[in-house]
Amino acid sequence: MKSRRLDSSFLSAFFGIAIVLIPCMILTSCVEEQQLEELVQETNKEEIEQEIVEPEEPVVALPGLPEDVAGYERWLKLNAEPIPPVAGGDPHNGTKNVYVNQARDTIAPDGEQQFPYPDGSIVVKEAFRPNKDYVGLIAIMRKKAGTDPDHNDWAFIEYTRNDPDADFNVIASGRICWSCHARVEDIDYVFTELD
Repeated sequence: MKSRRLDSSFLSAFFGIAIVLIPCMILTSCVEEQQLEELVQETNKEEIEQEIVEPEEPVVALPGLPEDVAGYERWLKLNAEPIPPVAGGDPHNGTKNVYVNQARDTIAPDGEQQFPYPDGSIVVKEAFRPNKDYVGLIAIMRKKAGTDPDHNDWAFIEYTRNDPDADFNVIASGRICWSCHARVEDIDYVFTELD
């Protein structure tokens, strides 16, 4: 009889403790779940904040240049190293870089440059004049179907300035330009090939 009482007492105590512990465990579980949800929300918020990228400044053409060449420095650069001035002078006197508004895969699909350039191509040559630390010359070639069929539909124009704060002004276009570029007609009138 004593053992039954002990068993009944033990069971009563067990159930009493269980009645107290189960709600505590549920409450703890709910608190932990709420903390976990808050942690997940905080982490998601941090990830979203990290994904927010400050807007880039708008790309603006150098003063005096047309808007279609704004940001040309971000285009594909044809030369791997700056092109030094030619001894004795050249029409684009200075240290030069040449850019095109096409992707490498477009103009060199198998790793080797293909000619002619596609319609819509724009080639920009910039030159830093000797002993100057700013771009003083911009030469632009634009390829548009029907522009000049005798010269692979390229339109040529060249701009210069003598001060880093000055606007560029047109100094040459058309025949003056293509008469020199005719020497490289076989590579679509563009002197600089893709490195």
